[in-house]
Amino acid sequence: MKKHRLPVWALAVIDLAAGAVCVGLVLLVLYVLPQGTVVSDNETQETAAQFALPSQGSGETTESTDAGLGFPAASQNNWSHADTISLAADQTEIQAFADEKKTRKTLFDDKTSTSNIKIEQITCTVNNQPIVYFAADVYVTSTQKVKTAFAKSMYGKNIRDFVSTMAKQNQASLAISGDSYGESDSVCVIRNGEVYSKDPGTSDVCVLFSDGVIKTYPASQFDADSVIAQGAWQAWTFGPSLLDGSGNVLASFHSTEYLNKMNPRAAIGYIAPGHYKFVVVDGRQEDYSAGVTMSQLAQLMKEEGCQTAYNLDGGKSAVMYYNGKAVSKPIGGVSRTISDIIYIPADEGGADK
Repeated sequence: MKKHRLPVWALAVIDLAAGAVCVGLVLLVLYVLPQGTVVSDNETQETAAQFALPSQGSGETTESTDAGLGFPAASQNNWSHADTISLAADQTEIQAFADEKKTRKTLFDDKTSTSNIKIEQITCTVNNQPIVYFAADVYVTSTQKVKTAFAKSMYGKNIRDFVSTMAKQNQASLAISGDSYGESDSVCVIRNGEVYSKDPGTSDVCVLFSDGVIKTYPASQFDADSVIAQGAWQAWTFGPSLLDGSGNVLASFHSTEYLNKMNPRAAIGYIAPGHYKFVVVDGRQEDYSAGVTMSQLAQLMKEEGCQTAYNLDGGKSAVMYYNGKAVSKPIGGVSRTISDIIYIPADEGGADK
């Protein structure tokens, strides 16, 4: 019996379909299906500096005046963001933001035995655009009170959850969106003293050390082993860095054209050991808040008294929660799910309100 061969066009269709299935499976594994490992509850116990809260003393310690860490040149990286470029700070935007009067309203001002947290809502109008942002002024008694958590308590790719859920699961008093490390192939990830990844790709890196100091580094000057040896407690990779370590806006930002535009924002700032700023800017909401550009965010963090400041994952990710309730107003009323949060744990004794 003579076998009938399929026509060429049918074979071509079958080949294309098989190829599409293979590509789909690869994309599914890389970008959709969670890939990770469960994170242990046991933190690396570093020797962390202790700080006095304002009600107990100055609340601040004198920062060392080292001129630099003297890192060797960083090794070649597999760059993860090909469109990351150096973008000059826009002095016109900075001046426009600086010139506008800000109205501040205190939403919370709580003190516990391990932290003082004051959250303010700040409003202004810049170039006829309304801007609303929230600044949490945070004092802690120990660096280990500035903590991080992964979505679903797992480290890996495509593992996401809501900031509110992560905050509740980790008994956080204050929580903001983190760097969403799980969306990039090359990131330096050090969390609660544990080292998960050392390669920052092309992004600036922000490091919180066990002595309470926060420093930022461009990828070309970053050496993971050096910061680990010096007691890195947290390391985030998103950026860019915003201030120069002395409270001045950087001349340029290592970022992308898209990130440089007006957007909702999240940022962390350093004032002194044990004294930090958590900031979220609402945006893309007509007649409420337009968001800010990177230059405006840098000026904002300068005005908040920060010496060092760092941009975190923004847009629909940017959100702030306090004691289980949303403080900020994300686009559409609901933030997107992300990889991680930065938080201050609730004190077992509760807040003195």
